[in-house]
Amino acid sequence: MNKKKILIWVIPLTMFAIVTILLLAGLNETFENWAYEIVSRHMSPAMNKVATFITRRGDTISVVLICLALIIIPASRKTIALPVISAVIASTVINNLLKVVFMRERPDVLRLVNETGYSFPSGHSMVSATLYTMFAFLAYRHLKNKYLKVTISALCVIMFISIGITRIYLGVHYAFDVLGGWFFGFAIAAFIFGIYIDKTDRKSK
Repeated sequence: MNKKKILIWVIPLTMFAIVTILLLAGLNETFENWAYEIVSRHMSPAMNKVATFITRRGDTISVVLICLALIIIPASRKTIALPVISAVIASTVINNLLKVVFMRERPDVLRLVNETGYSFPSGHSMVSATLYTMFAFLAYRHLKNKYLKVTISALCVIMFISIGITRIYLGVHYAFDVLGGWFFGFAIAAFIFGIYIDKTDRKSK
């Protein structure tokens, strides 16, 4: 793995470390209060439904169904299923371990959905960042049409960012939970993708 590939996962991992340090130092409250105020400012029954719909795209069942589809579809089973599913599994396991390590309680605000377990880092944010970042990387790797590459990558980024924001809106995560999830999830995707590229490049030689 060359230096460029290493930096792609080291930089977000470093950002996660910074978020963690700020959190442990107690320098998170002002930003988190501001973030919740911003995302909940236009709270309404209609927005609640939209946020709930979006956040469900990061639920375990949604992620599992996507992974199953990759296995069922012959074209994806032979190409992208293994790296994507490996990244998702790694992200899920590491997220659960991190939650136990930090044991941060969930926000004491209006919760629009029921959630249990610890708060940092956000599982929805982390796993969806891993999943959709992998799709974005693979789109750039395999698609020849530049417009399609950019479009799919942009949609993937919008998807995991939207899922993360809804976690704050729904009152089940703090902003630092989401940021930490995004950074670590992206790092996992970049690391697995780097390994995938190295292996496929060696096979093609």
